[in-house]
Amino acid sequence: MRVWLHRWEGNEAGWNAWSLEHLGFATWAPSRDGVLLRTPGKFEEYQQWLARHGAAAAGADSTKVIIVEEVSGNEVAFADDLGSAEPGEISRCMGLLDFSRQDLLATTEDLSDLCLDWNPPYQRFAEWAWWHTIRQILAHCALTEVGYYLPKIGYSGLDPTELVGAHWREQLLLSRRETERFLQDLDAASDTARVTRSDEVWSVRKVLRRLVWHELLHWKSINRIVREYNAQMTSTI
Repeated sequence: MRVWLHRWEGNEAGWNAWSLEHLGFATWAPSRDGVLLRTPGKFEEYQQWLARHGAAAAGADSTKVIIVEEVSGNEVAFADDLGSAEPGEISRCMGLLDFSRQDLLATTEDLSDLCLDWNPPYQRFAEWAWWHTIRQILAHCALTEVGYYLPKIGYSGLDPTELVGAHWREQLLLSRRETERFLQDLDAASDTARVTRSDEVWSVRKVLRRLVWHELLHWKSINRIVREYNAQMTSTI
């Protein structure tokens, strides 16, 4: 299994291992050794997630991990991120986003307001992360797509401030509608690289992997909050 390592600096210090051949797959750990140890098990979870949606499980021998590239910094990019999106890559992203959205809605559709607004007693929230409750995480997912990721590669549609204050279902619906429209247009565009360099480095391929990873990450976080909320409610009965 080929992996690309990213060492974050500053407030997000730690390591990500990405597999750019398996869109949206990544795992994180505080150390380089730790993230390499986590990779096989997390990749197995990723394969199982695909299989649950009837998609072909990604083929790779995760017992042998080969490091392709290592980068350091905050919003940096791998060499492979800088090329044009390959044929089918954008539609693949859209299909995976459909899977992740199905899971996100299935997890949240029947939650009570008490659960949606329960503030989990975690100690390690990043100081800039305002999304603590499930309702806030859902808003963050919607706002991040149209307010952070897509504008990096040319999107200038829906102003994310228009979503603030809307019901979380409406936030997710409107944001994803814009994401799908933009990606469809991008798939037909002549430039599917769109590399930009400033304090950060962005490209179409980087945005595609981050879109899928981001929703999967927060879906898992919401599942964890739901389990802990239910455990707390059970213990007080």
